[in-house]
Amino acid sequence: MRRTFLSRLASALGPVWAVAAVLVVGFLIVLAISTDPVLAYRDLLFANFHSASNFALFLNRLMPLLLIGLGVILSFRAGVFNVGAEGQLYLGAVAATAAALALPDLPRPIGLCAALVSGMAAGGIYGWIPGALKVRLGVNEVVGTLMLNFIALLLTEYLVTHPLRDPVAYGAVSRVIPSSAWLAEIPDLPGATSGTIVAVLLAPIIWLVLFRTEWGAQLRAAGSNLRFAETVGVDAGRLIMVAMAISGGLAGLAGAFYALGIGHRFEQNFSPAFGLVGLTVALLARLHPIGLLATAAFYALILNGAAYMQIDTDVPRSLVGLLTGLLVLMMTVRPRRSALAGT
Repeated sequence: MRRTFLSRLASALGPVWAVAAVLVVGFLIVLAISTDPVLAYRDLLFANFHSASNFALFLNRLMPLLLIGLGVILSFRAGVFNVGAEGQLYLGAVAATAAALALPDLPRPIGLCAALVSGMAAGGIYGWIPGALKVRLGVNEVVGTLMLNFIALLLTEYLVTHPLRDPVAYGAVSRVIPSSAWLAEIPDLPGATSGTIVAVLLAPIIWLVLFRTEWGAQLRAAGSNLRFAETVGVDAGRLIMVAMAISGGLAGLAGAFYALGIGHRFEQNFSPAFGLVGLTVALLARLHPIGLLATAAFYALILNGAAYMQIDTDVPRSLVGLLTGLLVLMMTVRPRRSALAGT
């Protein structure tokens, strides 16, 4: 029992040690290229807390990472690799925007709900498609979701440059969403979308669903051993399609929250690869919804902090790309037992 406890403790502390090691390596790099490495690292790690506006930007960056990461966890637990969150995010954002623009006269609660449901439904359907293709036709879900990403990006580009385009604005942006469909801000944090609160609350809810319900047990059984799950009567195919639909729906909800609560319009380049980063934070959290709160917060912290670091010092924000790549490498590499034993 003691060995089991130590093994679980080492597994839980693995991401912590990896993050600490990467931060040390990053500081050594900054020390070599910067005249003020202490200021650079202080901005990287703490500039998000210097003002209410900085903290609001941090929360806005955290929201999509949490929602996408939770969706990735659900799909991975079902044994399906959903790498199409970027396309699902974009479709959710454009669907919410289109619904809000098409229904400008609805009362505030109804108009907002209609836009949110539209965004979530668009992402959910787009997530369900590769799940159904995998179950019904045996199409590899990685290939399917990657290809659907390109379709989604091209489709949203057409929509935002033609039927939804704002004729008086510069660039590929839609018309401004009516204020009746705007998502409320967090009190005392101007600019911070309340969608972040929803994302944080969803993490323990999904944990409960995954680990404390019969449906969650069946989902994890389908993901760990598909044939065994089907042998004991679990409809694994249906679970896979449902998991992919929920995963896509969460990504679509993130897009809707962004359009309705942050940009108040659809912008073609609003995402700095949220889909890829959401996938990364889910893997770093070892596919655990509660652990995701920490990994998503860390990523949001350094992604925003990199911009402040670049402004105040001579360290480019591309350093964060190097650190995140190194972190992923450290988290995915596993030494062979035989090598450790010297055999």
